[in-house]
Amino acid sequence: MASAFELTLVDVAFWVGLLVFQLPVGVLADKYGRRPSILVWEGLRCLGILGYGLGASFLTFIGVNLVWSLGAAFAIGTSAYLYDALLEEGYESEFPRYIGRTTMIQLTSNAAGAFAGGLLVAATGDIQLTLLVGAAWNLTAFAVASTFVEPNVPRATEETYVRQIREGFRIVRRREGVALLIAFEIVLGVTLYSMALFRPLYLTDALGVPEAQYAVVVSAFLLVAAAVSAFAGDIASRLGEFGTIAAIVAIASGGFLGMFVLGPSPFAILLQAPIYIAWSLQPIMTTAFLNRRLEPGQRATVLSMGAFAFTLVLAIAEPLVGYATTVTEDLLLLGLLLGVATLVPGTFIALRWRSSVAPWPAVTPLPSRLLPGGGRVSRFHRLLERLSRFRP
Repeated sequence: MASAFELTLVDVAFWVGLLVFQLPVGVLADKYGRRPSILVWEGLRCLGILGYGLGASFLTFIGVNLVWSLGAAFAIGTSAYLYDALLEEGYESEFPRYIGRTTMIQLTSNAAGAFAGGLLVAATGDIQLTLLVGAAWNLTAFAVASTFVEPNVPRATEETYVRQIREGFRIVRRREGVALLIAFEIVLGVTLYSMALFRPLYLTDALGVPEAQYAVVVSAFLLVAAAVSAFAGDIASRLGEFGTIAAIVAIASGGFLGMFVLGPSPFAILLQAPIYIAWSLQPIMTTAFLNRRLEPGQRATVLSMGAFAFTLVLAIAEPLVGYATTVTEDLLLLGLLLGVATLVPGTFIALRWRSSVAPWPAVTPLPSRLLPGGGRVSRFHRLLERLSRFRP
C-alpha cells in the first residue's frame, strides 16, 4: 500500500505538468477561442481516466498524471466561455448564479458517480473498473462540448505571446482586487485540496469509517455542497464580495480547527460538511469576482496566471504536508495545520479587501480597450477610469 508521501509524489506530477502548460494554454484560449480549449480538455480527460484504469505501477500513474495535467490546463477555457457567453447576451451579472447551478449539477453527478462506483466495487472487487466505465462515460461530455458555439465577444489581444503574458502580469500588479483574489485562490485552494487528498486516509484510518461506507459518506457531503452551490448567486448578492470572502474563510477554517478539537470522535465526520461547502463555493466566487475585473482579451490569460500561482504553491506545500503526516503518523494534526494555514492568511486577505478594494458594480463596465471603434485610449483616460472605481 502506498504511503501518504508516495501518494503526494504521484499527485505532484500532475501539478508540475500544469506549471509547464498553464500559461501557454491561457494565452491560446484568449487568442484562438474558448471552444477549442474545452474540446482538448475533454479529450485528454478521457485519456487520463482510461490511463488510471489501465495503470498498475507508480511510474505509470505519474505518466498518466502528466497527460491529465495537459488536459486540465485547457480547462481554463470553461469559465471564460461561460462568462463570455453571458456577456454576449448581457447577462454577465448573473454569472455567480449560473456557475453555482452548474456546480450543483456537477456535484450531484459526482455524488451519484461515487455511489454507483461504490456499488460497482462492492459487486466486482475491482476499483479500476470504475475508471474504465468513467472514461467511456466522459465521451458524452466531449460530444456535448462539440456542439458549443464560440461566443461573439470581441477580444483585443496582444500581438505576441510574450506581450500577452506581460499585459496579464501588468493587470495583476496594478489591480489589487485581482491580486487579492489570486491570493485567496491560493490559500483556500491549497488547504481545501490537501484535505481532499488526505480525506480517504483521515476518514478510514483516523475516524474508523469502513471503506465500504466511504462512498456513501462522500456522496452525502457532495449533495450538501451541491445544495449550497445552487444558491451561490444569492449568497454573493446578499453578502457582497467582502462578506462572501470572509464567510468562506470562516467556514473552511472553522471546519479544519473543529477536526482538531474533536479528535477521533465520530462527530468529527460532520465537520466535513462545512469543508465541502467551502470547497464548492471558493472556485465559484473567485472565478466570478475575477471575471468581472478582466477584459475578454485577457480573461483566460489572467485566470491561467492565478491557476499557475496556485499550482506552484501546491506543488511545494503538498509534499510537505504528506511528509509531515507520514513522519508524525498522526492524521488528527491535519486539521490544526490546515486550519491555521487557512485562518491567518485568509483573515489578512479579507481585511485588506475591506480596506482597499472598492465595491464592483454588478454589471461589468465596458472595458476601455473595447470602446467603440476598437482603438486604444491614452494612459490618462485609463487612470481616470480606475479613479472612478475608488471608494469615496
